[in-house]
Amino acid sequence: MTDSHVMTLPDGRDLGWLEFGRSDGWPIFGFHGTPGSRLQLGIDEGAVRRAGVRLIAPDRPGYGLSTFQPARRLVDWPADVVHLADHLAIDRFSVMGVSGGGPHAAVCAALLSDRVDRAGLVSGAGPLSDWRIAADSTRSTRLVTTLSRNRSKVLRRFIIAEVAFARRWPTKTLDLMAKQLPPYDAEVIGRPDLRALFVRDVSSASRTSGRAHAQDLELFASDWGFNLGDIKVPVLFWHGDADKNVPLKHAQVMHKAIPGSVLNVFEGEGHLLVANRLEEILLALKAK
Repeated sequence: MTDSHVMTLPDGRDLGWLEFGRSDGWPIFGFHGTPGSRLQLGIDEGAVRRAGVRLIAPDRPGYGLSTFQPARRLVDWPADVVHLADHLAIDRFSVMGVSGGGPHAAVCAALLSDRVDRAGLVSGAGPLSDWRIAADSTRSTRLVTTLSRNRSKVLRRFIIAEVAFARRWPTKTLDLMAKQLPPYDAEVIGRPDLRALFVRDVSSASRTSGRAHAQDLELFASDWGFNLGDIKVPVLFWHGDADKNVPLKHAQVMHKAIPGSVLNVFEGEGHLLVANRLEEILLALKAK
């Protein structure tokens, strides 16, 4: 269950994925953060087994083993998920998006109501162009959002260089990042198992990971192509009020827009709360 796999999509692109847990468990498609890869979802394999689920972690286009997709839209992602689900002979399933995977889980909930049982957004990014999120953001975040919305070539080059640096010097990158994290996240990333996972994920990043990272930000900062208010399947949020990477306002804005959604807020917890709450999240996303 922990071997990586690759399939060829109808348009000729490769789609890579990794599975954890029980082969006969309830299927949950887990979407990694930005940047990242399928390896991120191996954050706590014991929790996946205890939850009794089948966690399927695909690489988004340009990350890991998946081919970069020029001119990709957020609404293109559900088709890739459906092709993978059909390939695995899975009819219904849940989706979970962590950080930058959040918008990808939301679009699946919106467009795949006939296949998706429920959706979970964990420290998930919201629509960056929303004025409420922008007003709650730092000046530097607002600048990145503006540049991303305008598809700035300068920002793209910077992000590509940043990802290349991290791939070559993952340990140094981790040390630099840890100094800027709030206490909760610094403690989580300091765990030997998660530190090793991070180093493995970053050092094995694909050559197109930087382009995919920039593309993700451009998608989050632009019109998402669907209305959050049209989502009909159950949506659950998990978010820490000490999250500095994706502030709580992201979850609050999306929760208010999605009818019947449930927002779980954890006092003092940060962006990496999934490391300590994965089992409860997966149990909540199992079909009832």
